[in-house]
Amino acid sequence: MIPLLESIVTVLIVTILGWGLMRFRVVSQDQWNGFERVSYQVFFPALIIQALAKADLGAVPAFAFGLSFLGSVVCVGGALLALRPRLNAALGMGDPAFSSVVQGAIRWNTFMAVGIAGLLHGPRGLTLTAVAIVAIVPLMNIFSVALLNRFGAGGTRGNLNPLAMLRNPFVWSSLAGLAINAVSLPIPGPAMAALDMCAKPALAAALLLVGSGLNLRDLGRPDGPLLTSAAIKLLVTPTVAALLGMAMGVSGGDLAVLLICASCPTAGAAYVMARQMGGDARLMAAIITFETIACALTIPLIQWIWVR
Repeated sequence: MIPLLESIVTVLIVTILGWGLMRFRVVSQDQWNGFERVSYQVFFPALIIQALAKADLGAVPAFAFGLSFLGSVVCVGGALLALRPRLNAALGMGDPAFSSVVQGAIRWNTFMAVGIAGLLHGPRGLTLTAVAIVAIVPLMNIFSVALLNRFGAGGTRGNLNPLAMLRNPFVWSSLAGLAINAVSLPIPGPAMAALDMCAKPALAAALLLVGSGLNLRDLGRPDGPLLTSAAIKLLVTPTVAALLGMAMGVSGGDLAVLLICASCPTAGAAYVMARQMGGDARLMAAIITFETIACALTIPLIQWIWVR
């Protein structure tokens, strides 16, 4: 547990550094936008391709891991949809707020998952995180658009565009890495060295970007919808993932990585979708900030409960 806590503190330090650079305007918003763009299009794809291209996928429980993670999201998302009328009545919210609660409960911050899994579990952790990306990102994009199309309060409607999803750097880099691995495509030394050079900044970049997106003013006074969404995301979803993973034979360090993926806070992109597609953007911003802060306590708790 001590190495885990030390790693969480390390993650927090880099995340707080990102927040401080944004809060005190050491780095301007335009500069952050450029940094995020380069990280999104270069650093993270390089890291994922490198991890998958060189990985011994036969040595990791790729199918069980991916299915467990996917299953946890499907189970929790399905339960929330089934309980929507009761949840709305109990929490005094409308459908736009419900859409934000659901996004907060089942989406995940891929940047943070990559950062923590890579720091704690090295190449194997990165390989499994890439498996999780392949398993969940396409479905999550489809589900989020459909959710907001159905429950959002107007705004710009999203389209379920398969080509747009394939252009997502997390998706195409994962597919490219898997393809290279599957055909044992040899990568020339200079190309692999260049890939490695571009991959090295990814972990620090991920955490700095998470920190730069925090805005404590969004929190206000935590209310029922916010606390419900956070409790489901940080405690219920990883518990479902743990039960499914163990049932499918995922254990030890691999289970720990599964729980990192499942217990990371929701994605920052959820706010953009809520704002543009009629969700409750104020609530979404508060959920993102609250979960990002609270996960410093809940990730170690979940690991302590399930990983022995």
